[in-house]
Amino acid sequence: MYYTMKTTFVIATLITCVLALEEELLHYVSDDVPGGSYKYYSLTYDGYIKIRLTSITGDADLYASQITTKPTYEPDHYCLQSTTCGEDIIFIPKSFKRPVSIGVYGHPSHEISKYTLLVSELMIEDDTIPYDQASRSSYKDRDNKKVHISFFANLIWYFMDFLLQLLF
Repeated sequence: MYYTMKTTFVIATLITCVLALEEELLHYVSDDVPGGSYKYYSLTYDGYIKIRLTSITGDADLYASQITTKPTYEPDHYCLQSTTCGEDIIFIPKSFKRPVSIGVYGHPSHEISKYTLLVSELMIEDDTIPYDQASRSSYKDRDNKKVHISFFANLIWYFMDFLLQLLF
């Protein structure tokens, strides 16, 4: 049981490190929203953007629109949505008109929903392919120059490999 937990932790850490190489954190918000209400944000960053909403308490949902300044859960008032009971993720294509309006809705089943909102730029060449099918060996930086996994990334990889060998 102990080794299974260690193995799971190490694998999760490795996956997180590898995935972090493909995104650049642009903005971070920690806030709360009352049930039945909205908090609004304006996204002005260019590029292929990933927005991750994690509900810490309660249940917050995520809506985005390139058309209206205050997206809601009404079908004609949003372009993208994620309404799960936990982590909500949406991807904003490069082609979306900026600024993109982001709405965080507090589900009425909870008095207050506390959340964190992470905005990252995905470093992939083409935002028309699904993110999980994107190339993991190289990505593009903001100037569209091909960049290979850096020395720092290799250092992290070797550190994790050493940690695995040390634990097992």
